[in-house]
Amino acid sequence: MAIKSSAFGRTELSGKDAARFIKHMEEDKPSEWLVANLQKGRELLESVNERRQELKNAK
Repeated sequence: MAIKSSAFGRTELSGKDAARFIKHMEEDKPSEWLVANLQKGRELLESVNERRQELKNAK
């Protein structure tokens, strides 16, 4: 097992940790909190993009 990280935010997993991470990504379900926050973030992004388009068209 090895976990390496750098000052630039890169993280590398190997061995059992890497295998567990892949299994987690494929099989485990996301939490309800995560799904709700993701939806809120998408709605916020959509509203920001709409406002940006409005301002661009107003010029």
